[in-house]
Parts: sequence; structure tokens; C-alpha cells
Amino acid sequence: MKHNFIIFLILLLTAPACSGAAVLDSRIVTIVPAAAVVKSVSGIKNNSVIDPQNGFHSGLDAVFNIKTNGDDSAYDFVLSSSIETVHGVKNGYFLKGGKLYLMLANKDRLPSSSAVVDIVSGNPENNPNIIAYPVVGWSGGEFKPQSYNGELCCRIFSGGQQEMTIAQYIGNTPLSRTYSIEQDTAGMYEAVLTLNIYRKP
Repeated sequence: MKHNFIIFLILLLTAPACSGAAVLDSRIVTIVPAAAVVKSVSGIKNNSVIDPQNGFHSGLDAVFNIKTNGDDSAYDFVLSSSIETVHGVKNGYFLKGGKLYLMLANKDRLPSSSAVVDIVSGNPENNPNIIAYPVVGWSGGEFKPQSYNGELCCRIFSGGQQEMTIAQYIGNTPLSRTYSIEQDTAGMYEAVLTLNIYRKP
């Protein structure tokens, strides 16, 4: 019996100390969400005065600073435009002969949507209170006019950049038969350009 007790005591003393303990892991996880910051750039030519004789202006630019935590592989960069009409908000962009144009609408005397249809038709004749100008250039990324979610817009491809300044330049000569001193009422003409950044699924 004494011999059995010593073997039991040796087994007890050599057994692992934690044989009856429970083990629990605690995992700490955090997620970095998609992040994008867009700012318009001050001090640019985003307003001008139209010459009432011919519709010329001194130049208009839309400029944005972009910072993201991803590039084209993570985001779609989309520049859209809008104008107000008496029948609601309409797209300010249109294509004619493969060239991109931007319409500006009178803010004080809203045009009708038929004036938009007249200009977009490709043979403008009767479009009071809307003036169309060509988009003559851009910088800071590759711009491609195309449809996005059913609307004509400009897709911007960053070329792998996560921080960039992009600009779109509007020509100073109106599209023929979209400016008329008799039809276009004096006032402020406006198009709203919006830069959207969409996270890809």
C-alpha cells in the first residue's frame, strides 16, 4: 500500500499543472471602411460674364481635389452634371458628333424640358434660357464620357493614384443656335457638376 501511495504521489506531482483549466482566445478585429474625401478648389474660374452680343464667356472650370484609400480597382469616379428646368432636374451633359457639351440653364427663369430636348436633338432651333458650351479639356485623370447608371457622365480613371486634383474646362464659344440675345433672358445661368465616388462591390 505504501508503495502504491508513492507512485500515486509521483504521478500527481508530475501531471501538468493546467490539466483542468479552460483556454479561451479573445480575438480583436477592426475594419477600415472605404474612405474618400472630395473638395472643390477655391479660386478657380467657376463663374464668368457672358457677352450679350454673341454668348462668349471668359472661361469656366470645375476643379476637385480627391483623396481616397483606394484607386480605380476600389472605386468608380463619376463626374455628373445637372440643370434645373420647370419640369425638374435634367442632365446637363450631352454628346453631339462625338463631342461632349454642357448646358447651362437660367436660374431665374427656368427653361422647359422641351428646350433641353431641342438642344440634345442635334439640330437646336428653339431653346430659350439654355446655352450649351463644349467641354474642351480636362486634367488630373483620364476622362471618358459614358453612361453610368443610365445617365451620361464622365468616368474618371485615376491611373492608380489615390490623391489627385481633377479639372474639366468649358469652352467659351456657345454651340451654334443655343444662344440668342432675343430668346435667352438676362440672369444667372448655371450647371451643377458633382463628383461622385462609388465603392465597387
